[in-house]
Amino acid sequence: MARVSAQNPIPSYGVPVDHIANFQEQQKSNKPNYPNKAKGSIIIKSNGSLSSIAIVYVYSLDHQDILGPFTMHGGDIISVAIDSREWGVLVESDDHITVDVWIE
Repeated sequence: MARVSAQNPIPSYGVPVDHIANFQEQQKSNKPNYPNKAKGSIIIKSNGSLSSIAIVYVYSLDHQDILGPFTMHGGDIISVAIDSREWGVLVESDDHITVDVWIE
């Protein structure tokens, strides 16, 4: 599988989704992965009209887990619990929206 870098880091705010937007945490090469250890949550906020729709996937950078799809409308906030691995977010939309992605 080819490794593709994200176009946006986590955290990112006010990023326009031009059909697709990809977000990833910066990988730390010497950091051990503890898949069962809780890390927090990835938060995704859609900033668009109430009629706008986006599809969201949350994925581990080790390619072991893909969570979703989650459907968001303008103004929605999604919180997805994650463990201590590095994670990414893929947002797809044909509508004019921006998104905020961060970890709490």
